[in-house]
Amino acid sequence: MSSEKKERSFVVDAVILCLITLILGGILAGVYMVTKKPIENAQAKTDNEACEVVLKAVEKVAAGMELKVADDAADAAEKANKFLQEHVIDKSSAEGKVNEESADSYSKHVVVSTVKKIQADGQDVGHVYIADAKKGYGGSISFVMGVCGGVVTGIEITNQSETAGLGANCTSEEFKSKFNFEKGIKYPSSDSLPMYFKVGTTPKDPQGQIEAMSGATVTSRAITNAVKGILLYDKEGGVQG
Repeated sequence: MSSEKKERSFVVDAVILCLITLILGGILAGVYMVTKKPIENAQAKTDNEACEVVLKAVEKVAAGMELKVADDAADAAEKANKFLQEHVIDKSSAEGKVNEESADSYSKHVVVSTVKKIQADGQDVGHVYIADAKKGYGGSISFVMGVCGGVVTGIEITNQSETAGLGANCTSEEFKSKFNFEKGIKYPSSDSLPMYFKVGTTPKDPQGQIEAMSGATVTSRAITNAVKGILLYDKEGGVQG
């Protein structure tokens, strides 16, 4: 085959490859557009159901009051994430603002997507946070948690890719029950305390620490670090009514 024919063949092959790439790209884009909305709707439904779960715990101490979850200010999540960027995990918030790139800020462990208000008879009594714990073993762990008077009302895991039989147990009632309202879980008594303690050890702060899942310390740490950051914001970020 002459060099001229070879060059023509290469050009034809390149054109065909480009066309195939464009067609496949168009198909993938079409599939994404078709599935994007149903996926978003399904996640929104899951989040709303989780909000109702963490709200139910408050009913026990708000007998006879009308409870509901309402939208917070449009910039509520942005405000929370800004606070998380400026505060270092396991350090006192009194130490001042930090540069996120040069410190282990809470924003490296959790991002808040939505903040809602818990209302009793129309009065704000707490908040519901829809967020992602960013350092799970299998990636981000999506969760919903309620906070009322600085106390966790409950937690629901809405999406995770943790190891089956280990970290994936974060969706189990056994793990989630550690955050039940009656347990009185709140921000640890010392900033430097992690919000979990390992199996077989004794907590240094029973109200500020939960027992890690056996064989899944990474998942436990990811979730509790995220919870701790949100509790700090709820405590000091000016959201409490």
